[in-house]
Amino acid sequence: MKHTYLLPYKFKRIGMWMFIPFCVLCLWCIISGELEFDYLHIPALAICFEELFGEPSFFEVVKNDPINETAMLGFLVSLCFIALSKEQDEDEMTEQVRMVSFVWSLWITAAVLAFGILFIYQFSFLYFCFSAIYFVFLLYILKFNITMRKLRRTEK
Repeated sequence: MKHTYLLPYKFKRIGMWMFIPFCVLCLWCIISGELEFDYLHIPALAICFEELFGEPSFFEVVKNDPINETAMLGFLVSLCFIALSKEQDEDEMTEQVRMVSFVWSLWITAAVLAFGILFIYQFSFLYFCFSAIYFVFLLYILKFNITMRKLRRTEK
């Protein structure tokens, strides 16, 4: 019995609509340094919390502006919806292209991470790590869609 763990095709469209605003918001948070509003600070449970030059504390309720977390979570969900949704014409060849694209994106991401580990330091490395989380999804989506477009053109 063959199971597919992909979302229905309509989730791809939802993900595409979510992608642009959350991508812009994430880029704004990275470029501007922070996007915080004083009036938006709400209590949030922190599993691990450490002030700059302070001692870490665990399972503490802290005041936090949820804009950064909302942007990152929305961006991740949109990428998951795009990457993990079925195509309209899903078949065995599509499955093969998915696998090859996924492995290719993992290898490229590993190379980029190795480069970052060797040559990026301090707070720049923190921003690099935040960006690298999404890199495997972005590469997979690009590789998969480019390959599928080439296959569809050759079929016609």
